Amino acid sequence: MMSEQAFAALGPVFASHGWVFFGPYRRGQGLSASAGPYIGDQIAAAEKSGGISVAAAAMVRLLETDHLDDQLAALAWLRKQNFVQLSRIAVAGNSFGGIETVLGVERGGYCAGIDSAGGAQSWAQAPELQSLMTHAVRNAKAPIFFFQAANDFDLSPSKTLSAEMNKVGKTYKLKIYPSYGDSPRDGHSFGYFGSEVWAEDVFRFLNQYCAK
Repeated sequence: MMSEQAFAALGPVFASHGWVFFGPYRRGQGLSASAGPYIGDQIAAAEKSGGISVAAAAMVRLLETDHLDDQLAALAWLRKQNFVQLSRIAVAGNSFGGIETVLGVERGGYCAGIDSAGGAQSWAQAPELQSLMTHAVRNAKAPIFFFQAANDFDLSPSKTLSAEMNKVGKTYKLKIYPSYGDSPRDGHSFGYFGSEVWAEDVFRFLNQYCAK
């Protein structure tokens, strides 16, 4: 139940900085277990049937269709809530959530995006993911803050995507923090559990680009 643990860690941090925290469970997981198949199971099945390349293709297809649709549906719901300021809706995510953040900034009309470690586990094995995320940042409709811990699986996504935004004149921030924990997996969870390190930077970024 990583999501449940992450939401419990992150919700109070965002609320204490004046932000509503809305953390949807992806379909097939946790409170959304009955909403459809879990993406991890779908990717594992694809790898079993056709190897890494087929798994990578399945991951990209699911993230840019079903899961992006779910994100945009969540955004539409948020926009109808009377406790939400329409000019101050940002998107943030870790790992797959970081990928969704980048895709959402292209499509969703957010004020800003916070991408923690999006694609760090699959970047090298998934050229389709590289193309998808590169295209998205080129067309970003809002600033993006990319951050990772130094001991994450792969720092290439944040470095490559921020460089791409720089090339096309888009607003971004990149920060690689010191190692978090004792392993690449610990480093990959930094966006969930390392808020005592990144919070000041993240909320400064959000307050800079999300009008009050």
